[in-house]
Amino acid sequence: MDQHWTSYFITMDDHPASIFVNLGLHADAPIRSKAWRLRVRIHFRNPRPDGLSDSEEAPVLFLIEDALNHQITRECNAITPGRITTRGRREFCYYAGTNKNFRSAVTTAMAGFPEYRFQLAEKHDPEWEYYLHVLYPSPEEFERIKNRDLLAVLAKQGDVLTAAREVQHWIYFPSEEARALFRHEASNVGFKVGYECESDVQGEGHFGLTVLRTQSVEQNLIDETVIELLRLAKRFHGEYDGWETPVVNQ
Repeated sequence: MDQHWTSYFITMDDHPASIFVNLGLHADAPIRSKAWRLRVRIHFRNPRPDGLSDSEEAPVLFLIEDALNHQITRECNAITPGRITTRGRREFCYYAGTNKNFRSAVTTAMAGFPEYRFQLAEKHDPEWEYYLHVLYPSPEEFERIKNRDLLAVLAKQGDVLTAAREVQHWIYFPSEEARALFRHEASNVGFKVGYECESDVQGEGHFGLTVLRTQSVEQNLIDETVIELLRLAKRFHGEYDGWETPVVNQ
């Protein structure tokens, strides 16, 4: 199984939340041999005002995580898909082959941290609903993550992200008609149509085009543009496929 960990922020029940998730499990999910969802909720002693973890408390939280991972993976034949931090607590999630020794494993792990209050939950989840619909990012959040990663690459190359430049986006559609409808709507909201292409592979999604807009690529602005195109493409059964820009050094 692949290991591709990333983090992202969302609002959950009107509170900020940080999710740390292994995207690499998505290709294999659900893993039928690990149908038990086990969760351990650790309550912080000194949460930040927004409910997220304080940097001074982080080292002991990592020690707790290491202890839990060691005991639960060993005793329950488990893997760790991710965790959520919100509202003054951190919730560790596991998918396991059995729940038989779960409680004793957690008790052993937490014996070294008597000052921390914790709660347990276990549920048979053969479809991996929690991983796929809670931990794993939505399509829009996934685009924000990809934007963040691409911006980090640009920044390392000395790009001045606040500088305006022409940004090109790729979108693919299941039919020429759908592409034409999108092209018309994109033009109406200020995008310049670039060029069209058709894949050599016949089937859905091989009618492509590019659209362009001149703008800076600061995170919030590029996120707004990408989400706008993602939603517009979805109206015509299209698939947004990323963006590119020249590096701008000023």
